[in-house]
This record gives sequence, C-alpha cells and structure tokens, in this order.
Amino acid sequence: MRRFSTSCISAALFALVFSCSSGPRAEEGHTDAYAQPLTLATPRKLLPFVSLADGRVLAVGGHDGNRTLASCEVFEPATGTWHLTGSMRVARRNHAAVRLADGRVLVAGGTHGQAMGALASAEIYDPATGVWTETATMAEARNDPAMVLLPDGRVLVAGGTDVDRRPLRSAELYDAATGTWSAAEPSGFARGGARTAVVLGNGKVLFASGLQAELYDVATGHWEKAGLAGGAAGTHRLAHSVTLLPDGRVLVVGGTTARAAGTAEVYAPDTGEWTLVASPAVPREHHAAVVMPDGTVWVMGGEHSTTGALASVERFEPATGTWSSAPALAEPRGKLAAVVMPDGTVLVMGGGNEVEGMLSVGERYVPGGCVPTVCSAREGMCGPVADGCGGTLDCGPCGAEVCGAGECRAEGASGP
Repeated sequence: MRRFSTSCISAALFALVFSCSSGPRAEEGHTDAYAQPLTLATPRKLLPFVSLADGRVLAVGGHDGNRTLASCEVFEPATGTWHLTGSMRVARRNHAAVRLADGRVLVAGGTHGQAMGALASAEIYDPATGVWTETATMAEARNDPAMVLLPDGRVLVAGGTDVDRRPLRSAELYDAATGTWSAAEPSGFARGGARTAVVLGNGKVLFASGLQAELYDVATGHWEKAGLAGGAAGTHRLAHSVTLLPDGRVLVVGGTTARAAGTAEVYAPDTGEWTLVASPAVPREHHAAVVMPDGTVWVMGGEHSTTGALASVERFEPATGTWSSAPALAEPRGKLAAVVMPDGTVLVMGGGNEVEGMLSVGERYVPGGCVPTVCSAREGMCGPVADGCGGTLDCGPCGAEVCGAGECRAEGASGP
C-alpha cells in the first residue's frame, strides 16, 4: 500500500494519463474506462513540465525507465486529472521547452538514444488544438541545452552536448514569427541544463551553470562574465536550481559537488556580484524550486550521494537570506518537477526513489493547509470516499463490495 502523509502539506495529485496521440501507444501507457485519479499511466523522467497560459500543465515526452517517449499529457487543475493530448513527432528526452509569447510551446533538441546522441529537430505544440507541428531544425544537434524566452519574443538556446556528448559553446536564436533559427554569438563557456537561465529585470539573461556564470545582452547580442568563476561558493554547479526572486536577484541552490550541494548563493544584477547566503539544512541536487505567491522560495526533494532520494522541503526567505524547514513530501523524490498552481498549491510531479523506483503518483503540496487524501492512498476503496478535508472523492464504480461506516471497499480488499 502506498504511504500517505497526514501532515498538512503533502498529498497526491497525479492522474490518469492517456498517451499523447490519436490512439494510445501500447508501450507508453494505457487508457481505462474509468480514469484512476492522481496516477500517471506512464511514469516519466528527464522531461520538461510546462505551465500553459490557461493554468494547465503540459508534460512533454521523457523516459519511462525503458524507452524514450513521444507521448504527452495535460494536467487539468479544475479536475485534478491528466488527459490525452497529441504526441510529439519525435520521441525525445533531455530536451528543452519554453512557452512562446503567443501561448504555444516550443520544444527543441534532446536525445532519443539509449546512450550517446543528440537531436537538432524542433517542434511546436498548440494548446488550443493539442497538435504538434514541425518547425525549422537547429543548425546543431543539442542534448540537454539551456533555452529561454527573450523579452522581444525570440528564443535563445545555448550549449548542451553534441552527438558525441562533447560540451557545446554555440548558441542559436529562434524567431517564432518566421519559424526560423539564426546563429547567435557563442558563449564564452560551455552551457547547458534545463532551467539554468533566467531573464533579469534589465533585459539581460543570466546563465548559471558550470564554473562560470554568464550574461547574454539581448540588445547587443554579446556575452559577458557574471561575477567571478565559481561564484561566491567557489564551485562548479550541475543539477542545481536557478530561481529568479521577486526583487530581481537570483537564487542558486545545490549541485553535484560537495561544496555546491550544501550551499546557496544570490546574484545581484545591480552590482554583478554573487553573495553566499545561509546554507540549507539538507545538501541536495536534482531538486525542484518554486517561488510562492508570498515571494518565498520552496526547495523540494532531490537527492544526495549520502542519503539517496530526499523528501525534505525547505523554505527560503529572500528578505533575511535564511532557511526554515517545512513538512516533507509524502515520498522521497529525486529528479522531480514542481509547478505552482493558480490556487497557490504546488503540483509535484515525477521523480523516483530507491525503494519504489519511478513514481507515477504525484503530490499536491499545500503549504499550511489541509491536503486531501487520494484514492490511491485508500487501497481497495471504491465509490464515494471522504477525502479527510471535508470533501468527497469518487474512487470509481464498485462491483462486489462490502460497505460500512459510510464507505465501501471492494470485496476481499483489506483495510488501510
């Protein structure tokens, strides 16, 4: 039986997933007559989750533990479920994705091989139709590139690794109006990694990965160093988080080196300097970080070489530069993703741990509020089930059942 946390902060959210095409792919999940709530039909990792303009969330391809996926899913906040949408034309993982100014989603690069390799192809998703269409191919194949939407509506992609896994310094610009790519000035250092670039208030773009952070000036098309090599922590960062704070500064947390995993630092655009802030209580890498409506940053899950997958959550207060512990996730999760939903809750998705492997059940993290249970946590229950927060779940039709205390359980199922 799946463990369920009764703390006021975590509980489930993932839902039925159909594969993303006109019909399901047998190897990428299934469709059920009754949509099992809060559970993905296809577990996913190594993919981007993109917030759409209407509040929905798009899960794009990835890897299910056995194969690279073309299938996609859309999460509907109103129902708490995922549903079928169109498949990409090319199966890919470790790719980059951004939401364009017009609401469509651009996906580029990645890989579809088991080991080495990289893709140069790109495609666009239209949320209104659920259809993917091909767009121009990049000049260079890129696995795990960094990509960001610029203030003028263009998209900058930088770095990644080539088909032989060699780091790239080249960069390209995508014009959504014409659907074409053009060469940009190469960066001074190899770049890459999802969510490692943010647009600053001055219009420049900060790329923070590797040993040397850099700024891309949209107006001039030139690159420049952003502070000293290694930042304030004096270390290389990979598998870290880069978060734009409401006051315009940038918070960087964690990474794969011992020094990076246990430190956090802030970049100030007005001075061009990095400053160490208080260290988080738990060293981590491959974690998720989100900015809440009150301006605080919540760092969730991840993993560390000494502990494995993590369930811990910490809250960063930008005004004081300090951390505080928060209730843990229901499951330890490494390589997870998290998105703040319109109602202020956090949709925690994907990832895995050493005990259960890849996790198909997501979580709805509610800071300071009651988190309703889910049907998957009430094993064997069917029909109407109390959610623990004053509401009622619909856990599917019952066949032969035994009812008592206002709830029904499939015959032969044991209690929680």
